[in-house]
Formats: sequence, C-alpha cells, structure tokens
Amino acid sequence: MKNYLILILLCAISLILIPLAIGGTSHGETNPSEATTQTAETEDPINKDAQTISVFRTASSTAQEISFFEYVCGSVAAEMPLAYNEEAIKAQAVACYTNALRQKTEGGVEKGDITDNTAVHQGYIDKDQRKEKWGKDFEKYEKKLEAAVKAVEGEALQYKNELCVAAFCAISNGKTEDAKSLWRSSVPYLVSVESEGDKLSPSYASTVSFSKEEFVRIAGNLGTKPDNSKLSEALKITKKSATGTVLEIALYGKKFTGEEIRKAFSLRSPTYTVTATENAITFNVLGYGHGIGMSQYGANYYAEKGFDYKEILEHYYRGAKVVKLEN
Repeated sequence: MKNYLILILLCAISLILIPLAIGGTSHGETNPSEATTQTAETEDPINKDAQTISVFRTASSTAQEISFFEYVCGSVAAEMPLAYNEEAIKAQAVACYTNALRQKTEGGVEKGDITDNTAVHQGYIDKDQRKEKWGKDFEKYEKKLEAAVKAVEGEALQYKNELCVAAFCAISNGKTEDAKSLWRSSVPYLVSVESEGDKLSPSYASTVSFSKEEFVRIAGNLGTKPDNSKLSEALKITKKSATGTVLEIALYGKKFTGEEIRKAFSLRSPTYTVTATENAITFNVLGYGHGIGMSQYGANYYAEKGFDYKEILEHYYRGAKVVKLEN
C-alpha cells in the first residue's frame, strides 16, 4: 500500500513539472546580425503554441494575441504596397513570417513576442487599419493579400537550417548593402547583390535642403560645436562602402556614422552626397531604407520580369532557401 501511494505521488509531481519544462522561455534582446535560432532538425518551430503570436501594439501599450495568418497579412499590409505584383507580395509574406517566427523562437520582447514599432521590428496593421488605409480599394486589396499569404503559409527562409534575419528595405541604391557595412558583423546571406530595377523607381532619388540656421541647430543637438566655418567645410564624408553607403562622416570635426546623420536630418537612406552654398546645405539621397536584404521595389521589378517569389527571395538572400515548415 505504501509503495502504491508513493507511485501516485510521483505521477502527480510529474504532471506539474512536465508542462513547466515544455513552456519555459528565455527573454532578451539579440543583435539581428548575430541571431541564432532553433533549427528544423532539432525542434520544429511550428507547433500548437506557435500558431498564434503576441504582438505588442505601441498605440495602446498592450499585447494582442493573434493568429500567425492574420499577423502576416497585417505585417505585409503595413510594409509593402498592395499594388505590387503578387509574387513580390508572396516574397514579402515569407520574409515577414520568417522574422516573426524567429523573434518568437528567440524569446520575444518584454511584453509579447514582437512589437509593431517599425523602429524595432516590422510593422503590423489590423483589419480596421487596413480599411482606413485602402478606403474604396479595401476589398480588392484584402482579397489579393489573403490569397498571397495563404499561398505561402508556413513557408520560411532558412540558411543552414536556421531561420534567417529577413531584412528588407523599400528601395536600394541599385545594389543592396552588405550587412557587415552597417551592422559591423557578417551575415552570410545578407551580402550586396544587384537590384537594378530600383533605379527606375520615381522615388529613387530625393533631395533635402536646410538653411544655415536649421543646419546649425540640428548639428548643435548632436553635441557638436558649430563654428563660423563655411557650410561646405562643416560636413565631410570620410568613408563609404563599396555600394556608396556613407559609413563615416565628420560634422564640425566630430565623427558620426552615416546612419546617425541620416536619422538626425531625416534622410530617406544612408546613401547620399552633400552640396553646400553660403546659406544652405543639401543632401542628395538615393534609395529608401537601410538597403540591406530584399528591396521591395526591386522585388516587384523582378516579379514583373517573370521571377516567382522563391527566385526573388533566393536572389536577395544568397544561399538561403525557402522551406515549408510542417505542423
């Protein structure tokens, strides 16, 4: 009888401990250029728990649990024009799903698995926001969106059996950027590739001008000490990547990264040149976004040329493969 009671006690303890072992997660930030993930060989990231994702909505400061299908729809809608070719939209859907699944696998953020803050992760808009964004075109675009996402549901980008950091930008400068240039760490599948269609975008080139007073004010906010030197001598590009991205720049003698200056002056990309007159300074900018990974405009260009979504993805993420992850 005593042994029987001990056996019952051991069974009860095991029922408590096993769910804790399965459900345990670790939280923490991971440098995207050094990301590591569970592999399909050791643990299938698609399981019952992974069918939903917790999205931290910045507007309401709350986490919202939604299906992965709805999340990918809302993320694609936030990130890519739905007027683009279906194959480009499919490519974007795979990229968004890959990023979300990798983020969830790695432990998420403080509240939820992923945030809709585009400064941190990728965007997400719900169906009501999509209705507001598309207006009279809502039904047309929603149908197109759902069909594209459904066609690639469960497909992700992997490199050597690990989920990729599926970085993307709106428009490159004609070549995508090597991740090492901006992230200071190599990512084997995020290297510079041709994206010639970007040069055809009506938004490929842009200019931003500042009066001397505006320029000096922003420079001062960056902790520099503006002097009475000519504007042509105030800002000097000291280092560029092979593709033309500004890597280092001196502002009144103080060193900054090209990305820091881009953010301070609200430039569309870190690929720019500078011209100055006595009373104004102008940034001549190429592309839109950081330039790493898939160019969305370039993806649409290739789709219009007859590339399917797998060919588009495998062009921009060199050596990576589109893999169907099984339930």
